[in-house]
Amino acid sequence: MQFDKIHNRIGTNSEKWDSVDTLYGLSPDKAIPMWVADMDFQAPESVTNIIRDMAERGIYGYAREDDNYRQAICGWMERRHKWKVQPNSLFSVHGIVNAIAIAIQAYTKPRDSIIIFSPVYHAISRVVKASGRRLIESPLVKGPTGKYTIDLEATSNRLDGNETMLILCSPHNPGGRVWRQEELEQVALFAERHNLMIISDEIHHDLVYSDFTHIPFEKAVPSAQPFLVTLTSTTKTFNIAGMHTGNVIISDEKLRAKFKKVLLELAISPSSFGIEMTTAAYNGGEEWLERLLVYLNQNKTMFDSTINKIKGLESMPLEATYLCWVDYRALNMSLSDYKKKIESETQIAASYGETFGMGGDGHLRFNIAMPKKILDSALNRLKNAFLNV
Repeated sequence: MQFDKIHNRIGTNSEKWDSVDTLYGLSPDKAIPMWVADMDFQAPESVTNIIRDMAERGIYGYAREDDNYRQAICGWMERRHKWKVQPNSLFSVHGIVNAIAIAIQAYTKPRDSIIIFSPVYHAISRVVKASGRRLIESPLVKGPTGKYTIDLEATSNRLDGNETMLILCSPHNPGGRVWRQEELEQVALFAERHNLMIISDEIHHDLVYSDFTHIPFEKAVPSAQPFLVTLTSTTKTFNIAGMHTGNVIISDEKLRAKFKKVLLELAISPSSFGIEMTTAAYNGGEEWLERLLVYLNQNKTMFDSTINKIKGLESMPLEATYLCWVDYRALNMSLSDYKKKIESETQIAASYGETFGMGGDGHLRFNIAMPKKILDSALNRLKNAFLNV
């Protein structure tokens, strides 16, 4: 659990580190990547040990979703989220974006409209558009606390009569909101009123800070089961995104049948590494996660205390995730100006707000899941660059 340990990831075929030259024009040996949502920390020892065991066996055949795998997921949901999940409600897929794509095929038709609350994780809109569905973006509203809220009345005004699905990011990426019980209840009522499927992307459900509690949608609104699909994963929680495995939880039997049909049509079977790593993470990674959350909270405090002292910058208060959402609109600086001045000077690669859809312009998303020494260096670079604007 050496979160302060610095790992050289350059030359390891890391998208986060080895793509900064082609995507940002930055020098890999000078850059600090703060864009892709993976952490610069080693995974729990339980995960490393299972990979070592698999390597020693030397046989990498097909795997199945066995009882150990299912019980590991169910046990985790009950321990961490007080949510009782039935083993037969689980499907294994190749990541959460893959799950969203399958759900779109299972529950909607070409030219149907799908609602998202923007700005939101950019892969969702990409998959919706690629599937031949129409995208309805309903902008989130920044409330008095400086955090995002959902305006369902405004959403109603954007409907086109063809909508069949709503995709909710919970906790929210990039704003870091943990939706409250009453907010989830209102979303469920809205979906029921408009006959919508809800896909609840809960991939960041474990990365929640101590003053807040993530409530799984199904636990918050059990009556939503007939139109609800929940997506979770170990990938963000334990920094094992490269295994590309996610959990789909569907309590309603009819919805399960539709999802399973598309799985069979696409010939999607579980990853042997994903099954083993997920089981090991849930059974042996809890203490690692507890210490990670303390470390991330300290990083969050470091980041906000520096950024919010820079005139013209505002970091949205973070309730979950390790992804800080910074508003720089008060500087009246265009994205191209930011790239020329700040990015080239700091050699820091952040995610551009424009890619997250409506309401994202004039924002940057910074990944702070890194050793404090690197984060401190990044903050000093940013402070010096923005103070000279």
